[in-house]
Amino acid sequence: MVHVGIIIGPLIAAAIFGIGFFVMMLKDYKLSIYACFFISVFMSFFDRAYDIPVPMGVVLDAIAALSFFSIFLNPKDRPDWADLKHPITYLYIFIVVYQLLQAFNPNAVSIVGWVVSLRGNTSFLLFLVFFHMFNSISNLKKFTYLWLGLAFVVALYGIFQEKFGLTDFETKWVYSSTGRAKLLFIWGHMRKFSFLSDPSAFGLFTGFSGLACLVLAVGPFKNWHRIVLFVMAGIMFISMSFSGTRTAIAMVAIGVAFYIVLTIRTRRTLIIAVGVIGVVGLLLFGPFYNGTVNRIRSTFFSEGDASMGVRDKKRIRLQHYVLSHPFGGGINTTGGNGLKYSRGHYLAEGWDADSGYLLTALELGWIGLIIGMAFFYAVIGKGIDNYFVMEDPFLKTMTLAYIVPFMALSVAHFAQDAMFQKPVYLVVTATYALMIKLPSLEKQTTTHNIK
Repeated sequence: MVHVGIIIGPLIAAAIFGIGFFVMMLKDYKLSIYACFFISVFMSFFDRAYDIPVPMGVVLDAIAALSFFSIFLNPKDRPDWADLKHPITYLYIFIVVYQLLQAFNPNAVSIVGWVVSLRGNTSFLLFLVFFHMFNSISNLKKFTYLWLGLAFVVALYGIFQEKFGLTDFETKWVYSSTGRAKLLFIWGHMRKFSFLSDPSAFGLFTGFSGLACLVLAVGPFKNWHRIVLFVMAGIMFISMSFSGTRTAIAMVAIGVAFYIVLTIRTRRTLIIAVGVIGVVGLLLFGPFYNGTVNRIRSTFFSEGDASMGVRDKKRIRLQHYVLSHPFGGGINTTGGNGLKYSRGHYLAEGWDADSGYLLTALELGWIGLIIGMAFFYAVIGKGIDNYFVMEDPFLKTMTLAYIVPFMALSVAHFAQDAMFQKPVYLVVTATYALMIKLPSLEKQTTTHNIK
């Protein structure tokens, strides 16, 4: 530390810990999944605090790949791929192959963007790992605990930022870019981002997770479990509102409506429906006003909203390009990524596609968009089928806890690139695998309660 600098001490300690943890991940692939979740939640926070020169995104992808290979190193836990033969799997493989074939897209101007995009294929490896991990209800419970526990911590820190302000290093990060400061400061209120990369990722993750808590709160569990889950959902929704992300607010409304439609015959659903209508009515028409409330109301009363108008005009302006390029302009050719990897391309300008579906249509064409939407449809359809076919109360509830937020997020994907942001993409990938695996889990038991 005297000769090199004070940072060398923590780096050596981290290296020793990292080597030990690497060996542990080789022995137990589930630790890799948990590590991916922890890193995806806290990587932006530590980067803001310490300006870490290590590309954490690459580390995350490396651990995801490691989790796949480590499942073959334990002879006592060999994977069983019997149930993997399913339309969801076939469509996912089709998507991966289609993206690989984009290397030959004549509209692309650089191979670099395509090479960089190959990192995204680690999500398919994660899909296979989740498929193997959900071979027992115990593993499903542990992952759900981890997801909702981390989401609750993220929500609490968002509330801390709202009530006590940002730390010095967070304030420095906000004002290190003029464009970032303008984006975060809206209607006299600083949008909060908690541990995550930006308010959008924060709002979507807390809204997504809050929906899951709300669904579980009316499940076949003990009363004190329900109370805890209701409190967690409320805290997540409150924290979500501080992000100022209107897409997340709309996502929650869509998720609740979807849940009510699926379970309309139950008495609890009717009670929830009445309660939701009352809360929404109070928020929209109550005699109180501030930046957060005004932002929520603007989600449902958006006439004349400049931001929505810009997005609508952008979609209309780019429709001709989508229609005339069935295979798209090539991967990483749009907006900021286009400027970075595909300079000179027609789509490489200083703007954001905003909509995840628009981004797919521009880069992969309307053919790629149809394939992607068919994939989401297959996942949601399988979730609905599971709910009505399965008889186990616990597994039916778990189906809803994953598929209701997933469906809501797939709608939010129209307004933002919502499905693949960190850390929510991990739960999205887990949902792909879980929807296939749930029927076989039901064969293992008759009734299960969270212990």
